[in-house]
Amino acid sequence: MGGLLSSGKPRRAPRSTRAARLVLRLARLAALSAAACGAGACKKPADAPADAGALAGDAGAEAAAVAAEAAPAAAPAAAWPPSDKPLLGITAFVATVYKEPRDTSKKLGYLRVGSRVPRAAEPAGTAGCPGGWYAIEPRGFLCVGEDATLDLDDPILKAAGPGPNLRSALPYRYAFVRAVLPLYLRVPTAEEQRKSEFKLDEHLAWFEENKATVQRVALGANDVPIDARGVPLPGKRIGELGLGKNSLELGEGALLGGEGENDPIPFWLEGGKRRIRNISDFKVPDYAVFADRARRFTGLSLIGSFPTGPESLNRRFAITTDLRLAPATKIKPDTGSPWHGVELNDELTLPLAFVRARSARDVEIEGDKATPGKELPFREVIPLTGRMRRLEGVKYYRTKDQRYVSQLDVGLAVAPSAWPQVAEKGEKWIEVSITHQTLVLWEGKRPVYATLVSTGQAGVADPKTTTATVRGIFRIRNKHITATMDSNESSSVGGRPETTAEAPSASRGAKPDKGGPSKERTKKPGASAAAKPEAGQKAVPRKGDGEYGVTRRRGEGTYALKDVPYIQYFASGYALHAAYWHDVFGTPRSHGCINLAPIDAHRVFLWTDPPVPPGWHAINTGEELGDGTTIIIHE
Repeated sequence: MGGLLSSGKPRRAPRSTRAARLVLRLARLAALSAAACGAGACKKPADAPADAGALAGDAGAEAAAVAAEAAPAAAPAAAWPPSDKPLLGITAFVATVYKEPRDTSKKLGYLRVGSRVPRAAEPAGTAGCPGGWYAIEPRGFLCVGEDATLDLDDPILKAAGPGPNLRSALPYRYAFVRAVLPLYLRVPTAEEQRKSEFKLDEHLAWFEENKATVQRVALGANDVPIDARGVPLPGKRIGELGLGKNSLELGEGALLGGEGENDPIPFWLEGGKRRIRNISDFKVPDYAVFADRARRFTGLSLIGSFPTGPESLNRRFAITTDLRLAPATKIKPDTGSPWHGVELNDELTLPLAFVRARSARDVEIEGDKATPGKELPFREVIPLTGRMRRLEGVKYYRTKDQRYVSQLDVGLAVAPSAWPQVAEKGEKWIEVSITHQTLVLWEGKRPVYATLVSTGQAGVADPKTTTATVRGIFRIRNKHITATMDSNESSSVGGRPETTAEAPSASRGAKPDKGGPSKERTKKPGASAAAKPEAGQKAVPRKGDGEYGVTRRRGEGTYALKDVPYIQYFASGYALHAAYWHDVFGTPRSHGCINLAPIDAHRVFLWTDPPVPPGWHAINTGEELGDGTTIIIHE
C-alpha cells in the first residue's frame, strides 16, 4: 500500500519581498544585539556605549554578505543606549513597566538590573511614586526610586555588569550545584566558610584531587557559530569561532562568567565588605554572611568570577545574576546542548525526517519485505520524496536516495494537508507535532526552519491531568529573555491565564496553576498530591509520598533552574523555552512545556513577534507592543 505525503515545497516569495523581509529582520536583530552590547555584553564597562560598527563583524562574514546582498543600502544600526538622550537605570533585580504612570495600570513588561533605557526629560507625575514616573522607550512608565534611578553612576548599575548576551545561544554562563552551598553576599573569610559549609576541609581536599575531572566540559551551545538571526552558519564546524575561544579552550574563570582566570575582586566586594544592597528576593539582615542556600542540582546563571587568597581558602567565587556569590568548588560549569535544527531553503525543504533512534537503519523494500540497510547517524536530517509504504502496520517513508526509513526511527516535518488561516494570510506561525517531536517555523506557506523538540512526557494524553503538552491554536502571550523555573519547569511568570510579564521571583521558581488537578496545583514545592481525607480522618501517607514538611523533607524533589533562556508563554503554564539541562530533544521529556535546544530557542525567540525592545527583559504581547506569533500544536 502506497501513499503520498504533502510535499511542503510552496511557491517562493519574490526576491524583492524576501530582501525586504530580511532587511527588517536584520535591523531588528541588530537593535537587540546593540542593546546587549550597550549594557556591556561586549565586555565593556557597564556605562560605556556600544560600538555599532562592531555588530556586523560579530554577526559573521557570511551573515554580513547575506545582508549586503539583500539590502546594500541599509544604514548601520545605532549605538545602544543612545548617547543623545537622557537615560534611566534599573537598580532592582527586576522593575515592572506600566502602561500608565500608576502601579495599578496594565503591565507591559519588565527590565532587569543594570539595564539603561531612554527616558523623558521630566516625570509624568508623582502619584504613588515620589521619585517620579518617567516615560521610557518605546512606551510605558517606570517609577524612579528603589527600582530605578536617574544616577547612571549608581554602583548597582556598574556591579550588574553586561546583562544578557542576545548574540549567543546562551545569554549567560551556566553551572549546576554539585553540593548544597551558601549564596554569599560578600567574600567570606576562611572561618565564615567553615561555619557555613559542613565538612568543608574534606570537600576542598576532594576537589583539589579531582578538579581536572569534575570541572571538565564539552563543546556546547555557544561553540556553534551562528549569524545575526541565530542561524547556525553552514560549513562551520562546532568550536570554529575564529578569534574567539571555544569552551575547551577557556579556563574555569571564563566558564563561570569571568573575563579570564585572574579577574580582580569586583569593586563592590573589596575589603571583605559589600558596598551595594542585597537585590535578591531572599532578605536577610545587613550583617548576614549569606542569603539562602542553593540545593544540589540547582542551575545557576553567572555573570563573573574571581579567585581569592589564603584569607578565603584560595577559593574562586562565581557571581550570580542577582549579585550573590557561589563557591566554585561546589558548582560544575555547563555548556548546554550543541544540537540545532536546519534552515530551510530551495536546496533543503519539506518533507524531511530527523533520525530519533540511535540504532536506526534505512530500509530497502522489495514487494512486501523490508530489509534493514546501513546505520543512520543519530539526528541526521533526511530529505524525503513524499512517498510512503505501509507494511505490517508500520509506515515507511521514501528518501531522496531511493531508500526508506521507518516511522519508528524518525520524526517527520511535513507541510499540512490543509493550510491554516494564519498561513493563508501570509503571517508567521509555529507548528509543533507531538507525535513526531518536531517544530517548524513558517512564513505564510514557506517553511524557514525545522528542528526536534521535547514536549510533555505524557505525549498525547490529557494535559489537564498529566504532563502532556496542551494542543490547539494559540498566540504567544509574553516573552522573557530569561526567567527562573523550578525543576518541574514551572515559573512565577507564566502560570494563570491572567499572569503577565512582571517582576518575577529572583531566587525561586513558583508553581503555576495549569487549571487541572495535577501536581502543579499544589501550593508548596514537593507537596503531596494525595487525596484530602474525609473530615475527622487522619491522613495516612502512601509509601514514597508522605506529608510535606512532616514525613517528607521540605523542598524534596524540587530545585531552581535559574535564568531559563528564551521563554515564550502561549497558554497558562505552557511555554516554548530553552533547556540547558538535557540533550534528549526528539523525545517527550518535559512537564508540559516545549523544550528546545538553546540554539533553536534563541533562533525562535529572535524570529517571533513582537520583538523584545532594546534594554527590556520581558514583554506582554497585545495592543501596546504587538500581537504574538501564532503557534499551532497538534498530535
